[in-house]
Amino acid sequence: MLVAYENQQAVFAKDAQPNHDYRCPACDSPVRLRRGRVMIAHFAHLPGAECAVSEGETSEHLLGKQQIFDWLRAHGYDPQMEVYLGEIHQRPDLLFSDHGVLTAVEFQCSPLSLTRLRERNDGYRRMGIRFVWALGKPYRHSLSRAKTAQFTQMDHCGRPALIYWNTQSKQFEYHTEYYRCSFASAATKYQSVSLTRPTPDPSVLQLLSRALSEIQQPLAHCPLVCHDNFPTWPTMRVELIYWRIAVVIVLTRRSLFSSWTAAEWSRMLIQIGQGWWLEFTCLQSTPRKQVIADFTQQLIAAGIIMKYQRSYILITHPHWFENLDDKYRAIRTVSKKSA
Repeated sequence: MLVAYENQQAVFAKDAQPNHDYRCPACDSPVRLRRGRVMIAHFAHLPGAECAVSEGETSEHLLGKQQIFDWLRAHGYDPQMEVYLGEIHQRPDLLFSDHGVLTAVEFQCSPLSLTRLRERNDGYRRMGIRFVWALGKPYRHSLSRAKTAQFTQMDHCGRPALIYWNTQSKQFEYHTEYYRCSFASAATKYQSVSLTRPTPDPSVLQLLSRALSEIQQPLAHCPLVCHDNFPTWPTMRVELIYWRIAVVIVLTRRSLFSSWTAAEWSRMLIQIGQGWWLEFTCLQSTPRKQVIADFTQQLIAAGIIMKYQRSYILITHPHWFENLDDKYRAIRTVSKKSA
């Protein structure tokens, strides 16, 4: 920690003097001032101390907290460091007021489970505190879809992004490179999309294979509308195409002119992806709504369903291809029309 109390007065570690009686703001137990060549000056609990908010801190975390504090001050804010919020037993790295709204900044440099992240976010929400999670170096490697969703926030333009703090440039960074298609990271045309890879995990393959055997169709012969040929933010544990195929299978089984209210349609598409949807605990609303809306519009454009007043009606069964040659010809035709 970078702040401790001496005689009920907050003292920054960089200004602290050795051999003074410093105490933890959260648990009031004694802490020791530490200075070294690798880590900046900081306070640490004595061995055996028990503190509800005590966490091991890396040199990057200590440095980043100080840098973000300085950055906020330079941009006209009046930040406080490591304020203990007794009501929720949490101590954000930084706390400041932005146009009257309390905002917490957490610089995350160590692993954090989805459960713990949810608990901390729920605590801030109960107190009406807005929060920002800035990620450090350990999160700069290739992230899983689940970890990407876990820390997804919105950038200044209202788009999904991951927020990083760069201790080298001393700046916040908004990363949006996680958009992708099922079979290519930047595929925007059908000819860029492989029809045979990747292989879904066994549970997905088993579910789809069982359903496909009932309608006597192989996976690769799915309708073109199943292919998400425009990049989207990760919202599922599996490639988006498998959810789309599962939806199309349901439509293939249903009688023509089956109808759903808008609410029923949304619930059906959510239910079809049950167990695949990712949790976005840092957001109030999930990108899942946009994924469902986009696919619904593509099904309408393909002439499979139509919207009538507040309902959706199945007007044509999805077209499954007899063979891959027919599918490739259809892909080339669509590509020429869109060129």
